[in-house]
Amino acid sequence: MSQYSSFMRKHGNLRKAWQTVKNNGRRSSSPYVRDDIDAFASVEQANIKSLSAKLQHASFKFSPAKGVALEKPNKPGSIRPIVIPRAADRVVQRCILDALLTNSAIRAKAFQPLSFGGVPKQERHERAGVPAAIEALLRLISEGGTHVIVGDIASFFTRIKKSDAVDNLAALIPDDDKFLKLFREAIAVDIGNHEAIWRHKASFPYGDLGVGQGICLSPFLGNLVLADFDAAMNMGDCACIRYVDDILIIGPSGRAVSAQYRKAVRLLSVKGMEFANDKTDRVPRPIDQTFSYLGIEFSKGRMRPDARSRTSIVDRVKEVAGRSLNEIRCAKAADSFNLDYSVPKTMSKISGMSRGWANHYKFCNDVETIRNVDRLIARIFTHYSQAAMLIADGHFQRNDVDLGSALLGYVGSKGVAFTPLPMFRADIGAAIGLHGSTPLDHDG
Repeated sequence: MSQYSSFMRKHGNLRKAWQTVKNNGRRSSSPYVRDDIDAFASVEQANIKSLSAKLQHASFKFSPAKGVALEKPNKPGSIRPIVIPRAADRVVQRCILDALLTNSAIRAKAFQPLSFGGVPKQERHERAGVPAAIEALLRLISEGGTHVIVGDIASFFTRIKKSDAVDNLAALIPDDDKFLKLFREAIAVDIGNHEAIWRHKASFPYGDLGVGQGICLSPFLGNLVLADFDAAMNMGDCACIRYVDDILIIGPSGRAVSAQYRKAVRLLSVKGMEFANDKTDRVPRPIDQTFSYLGIEFSKGRMRPDARSRTSIVDRVKEVAGRSLNEIRCAKAADSFNLDYSVPKTMSKISGMSRGWANHYKFCNDVETIRNVDRLIARIFTHYSQAAMLIADGHFQRNDVDLGSALLGYVGSKGVAFTPLPMFRADIGAAIGLHGSTPLDHDG
């Protein structure tokens, strides 16, 4: 048995994969995902044991996934094609990724030095993800980078060829047909709800072309397929930072950066990919001019969340507050009110959103801009709480204590399944000869 197949069937490795899937799933905004995670968790030990046995006997089968056409904010008609596998499938896919990352040659191939998306934090590095990418950019600027071109690969996940990824992997783990077969099955995309997404079916992966956005293996596949692109783009006097499909080319002159951009266009075209016209610079920018990369605006020595990010967090907070107020205004009875929209839960959610957003940008040096956004969110928070409390107070004044307290998050006896014991009936007692005396009537 190969090291990868052996890795896959071990309960400890499957449990570790499940913990990752569970933690991510329970933070999901999708009720479908959370419910699926809860169902798996209700019998998780039995499920882990079952997965191990099926993997050992090569009898595990992936289920059809759910396709979701998620509309992009401020882009009517434009969608992000999300693929949501079932919980058991996600555990196996995660375990496959964990197994692959035990191989140092695979890690070196997939995780090029200036590729940061889908790359786990390295032991020797303090940062990962976006902060690591920005740190690399600042270093390249300090080393003499004067001009940049920022670009985006169009429809990235739907342009990745699965066969290219498998070929790359097969070269690194030869003579392991059983594991490679499981890998092929794990990255195949079988949508089970075609009728719900038929208007957008062309945006979803089909056949060899495209991988599922929302599957944990997909960023790894993208890194594997573009590993030679990353290596070639970082030869010479220019450098190329890549975060999944977001690319920044930096060099010592505008002429050098333009030449490197033309090279990138050629390399991507070989893989059936291209830059998105509406998201890619046509000419290099001097770094002393304002530009944005990965949601960070660089301007006159200052780094801050860009305008799009600032607007997005405020709009999302307004949406959360508005949805709660609408539910509160329409509430008719405590039993039918969804406590997810109660005042304390909504206030906690808004606070968490603001804190999470600020934490994402904590490496920026324009702290005052972040605080100004936080103050704006605080005003939304305050206005929401005042309006919600007025509505709840109106119910209290009308003596509808149950509904008023529910709006404020009070649970009390809601959801308690009362099972009263039957009362003792005197007529039945008389019929069986109990004439008024009970054991409690006697001293002895």
